[in-house]
Amino acid sequence: MKKLTIAITLVLLSAAASANVVYICENKAKTTLDMFGAEKSNIETASLDSKSWIVDTAKGWRRSDNPVYRGKCRLEKGYTVCKAEATFGEATFSIHPDDSGFLLVYIDYGLDLLAFTGNCTKG
Repeated sequence: MKKLTIAITLVLLSAAASANVVYICENKAKTTLDMFGAEKSNIETASLDSKSWIVDTAKGWRRSDNPVYRGKCRLEKGYTVCKAEATFGEATFSIHPDDSGFLLVYIDYGLDLLAFTGNCTKG
């Protein structure tokens, strides 16, 4: 009986440790930076394309209009951080420990940088 109790406890702890969390994130501002200069926009300017992302800590993240998840997520110093690499660069999606704000940075090696910031809610 004692071995069964230990086995059940281990299974429950393992399931809790790998539990996924889903966030819905909406951008409020973006910045682009390349060799020709920098540009920024926010929700108060007409030039901001409204984008939203879905972050599933077990699957990665994706834009709401794309069914493909990217990256692997883990906790780093309280932040939910999801990283994806590609042949052209990398992308990092990070959510603040209070689960409210995010930063998404795309780096295209040698060309440019694109960053979004905004708010998240748990789904």
